[in-house]
Amino acid sequence: MENLKQVTDEQLLSAFIPEASAKGLLHDYSNLYNVFRMASDEQLKSYQGIGEAKLHKMQCLREMVSRIALQKVKVPRGLNSPYAAMQYFKFLEDKPVEEFWAVFLNTKNQPLGCRCITIGTVDSSLAQPREVFSAALQHLATSIIVAHNHPSGDAEPSSEDLAVTRNLISAGELLHIPLLDHVIIGKYGDKSIREQHPHYWDD
Repeated sequence: MENLKQVTDEQLLSAFIPEASAKGLLHDYSNLYNVFRMASDEQLKSYQGIGEAKLHKMQCLREMVSRIALQKVKVPRGLNSPYAAMQYFKFLEDKPVEEFWAVFLNTKNQPLGCRCITIGTVDSSLAQPREVFSAALQHLATSIIVAHNHPSGDAEPSSEDLAVTRNLISAGELLHIPLLDHVIIGKYGDKSIREQHPHYWDD
């Protein structure tokens, strides 16, 4: 029997839709999570070989992904505290490489959308303000929270994490889309940079 852990994302997706469509979706949406969480039915149908039957399979898979995510952790309606933000991004704790995500909020701190900004290696991931805030503008966000995981399990922020945070705070002030927090997710605990370094937001 084939070891599915050795199978690529493209090969997995090709089990349900044509190989060319799987390749195109992963190219356009970066990873499987984005394919199932962000691609609409109409967008899926725009790929050659995805008709009603294949679309139905994708809809079933999307619903399964959604239910699994909801059953793993119940997300608060508003991300009004570091704890709520950490719970929202808890799905990152098992990721094998570092991923940098942003959630885009309305005036009540309710999520308008969430996006993976970058995917790094085992121990690094860079996020530029232009990537984060271009997505925030698309969602008409009034504020944002960012998060990334430390595959090592230790969530203590690095000097690079702190530098990225300060850059995002500055960019958010210019665009009037404030960064509310930067949380780090680890297997052995989570950290809020705003809790640890509140003075960054007072400078």
